[in-house]
Amino acid sequence: MASSSAPGGKCAFCRNAARYTCPRCNFAYCSSSCYKHASHARCSESFYKDMVEAELRSGTVSEESRKKMVEILRRVEAGESILPDNVDESLDSDDDDDDDLAIRMADIDLNDSEAVWKKLTEKERQEFRQLVNSGSFDDLLPPWSPWWEQEVPPVQEISQGHQIVPAYVAKCPPLVDVPLLSQVMKGSPSPTVPFNILNVLSGYAWTVRLFNGDHQESSVDATEALLSLSAVLSANTNFEAAAIAVESPKMEAQNHPWLMESEEFAGTVRRDVMKMLKGPSVSDQTFYVRAALSEIHVLLSTCKASLSKKKKSGTRKGLFTSAFGEASQHVELKITTLPLVKSSLKKVEFLLSFVQEYAPAIISLIPT
Repeated sequence: MASSSAPGGKCAFCRNAARYTCPRCNFAYCSSSCYKHASHARCSESFYKDMVEAELRSGTVSEESRKKMVEILRRVEAGESILPDNVDESLDSDDDDDDDLAIRMADIDLNDSEAVWKKLTEKERQEFRQLVNSGSFDDLLPPWSPWWEQEVPPVQEISQGHQIVPAYVAKCPPLVDVPLLSQVMKGSPSPTVPFNILNVLSGYAWTVRLFNGDHQESSVDATEALLSLSAVLSANTNFEAAAIAVESPKMEAQNHPWLMESEEFAGTVRRDVMKMLKGPSVSDQTFYVRAALSEIHVLLSTCKASLSKKKKSGTRKGLFTSAFGEASQHVELKITTLPLVKSSLKKVEFLLSFVQEYAPAIISLIPT
């Protein structure tokens, strides 16, 4: 806990008499200038990081603002300053006019964006708006790295004659347990099923990259994206060719401006699908496909729970949400309904059962 009483020591940054203690690292400091010292940046900037995380979790930001906010978080995690030079200068001035940030936030739940916003000075609110609205965060850091791009050693460790769980498993979504397809249906599945799986994987890759890996935190919006992109899930479409199945989400995105991306983005998605098909190893080649379908199952399940609990009454706007206007709006749900989400869940379970029993049909899709 920060205290306004003098800790009785020297400032860790300028050696003047200390007046405060950082609640995160317990370093003594004398003023907000020293609190924002370069060697203390991780603590001083964590406040902005917490605010951004809280707003991202709320699911009320537009996709453009979401990308900018994610870049802020990535920059903090990389140890870089999140403040442009002109903002740094403004923070270093007029220290006597500002209450110490750590003291004001000492008893505040940083996950409560409205409570935090109320404690900010008007100057700090302006600075935060600049951070969100600035385009200076574009291309600052490498894009989110998906789990299917992890490096997998060619030889797995052996323990007492038994193969241990491969390291790549921990970095992938947990698998959903489903029965074999032969246990839930009679007869043989349609030859279009492998191609349909490609379509779902392509829509999934497009969605998770669009949300920079935060799709589970915005399950309803991400589900709207996935269902809009995958005609297999939303419209019972059957594909008869691999290339068309993979390209279909790109074509569907043309009908939804918020989903549209560059040709380079589409090329990345195509490569993503191929990496998922190849899997982590020859001995476990369908693992990534099952992991992707399993995460889709979790996403749809979370969205289903959210829709079931959704209240008809509108959400009351607080100071923070009102301050950002259009940036605080949900994605408009055009096709995501509870019945469609439930039917999509059944389809994903069917596809998981298929992959589990008909692995060779999936492996055969990999170009030789």
